Amino acid sequence: MNFRFVSVVLATTAVFAQGPGHFRGHATAQGKTTAVESYLNLTAAQVSSLQQLRQSEMAALKPIFQQVGPLRQSLRIEEQSSSADATAIGKLVLSIQSLEQQAAPIRSSYQQQSLAVLTAVQKTQLAALQSAAALMPAIHEAMTLNLLTPPKGSEGPGGFGMEMMPRGRFGGLR
Repeated sequence: MNFRFVSVVLATTAVFAQGPGHFRGHATAQGKTTAVESYLNLTAAQVSSLQQLRQSEMAALKPIFQQVGPLRQSLRIEEQSSSADATAIGKLVLSIQSLEQQAAPIRSSYQQQSLAVLTAVQKTQLAALQSAAALMPAIHEAMTLNLLTPPKGSEGPGGFGMEMMPRGRFGGLR
């Protein structure tokens, strides 16, 4: 079996085993939140508290991110090597997983603190939002097959919504 293929599968498994929260570290604490503010009817004080918690979480996770980054880079280099070493790849994957496991309780703690900011009604609305999030893969696939229309204002690849995509001579996408 091709070691490069095995390493890609292992790395992908490690990333997706973290669940949707894995990528949270790459978002900014002050990101756009108007849709969720409106949906949950968050107060300015709640938004401020949630943003402060997010900043604290990022600060707590920063040392872990600083260790994971070089390991991921080494993993990419090793995977692209013509003489990929399965043992080295395995060790890198295990090191990354270990660091991600250290991050999990930190994330969980801050998520619990964030949930504590919400009212009971807001928590119920959030549960509905979580259920909808589970449908995201199917929604994206349905949009890919042109079965669903993307929500107005949603941005596609490159920051263009469908209405902003360049058109060819006969009106189709370029």
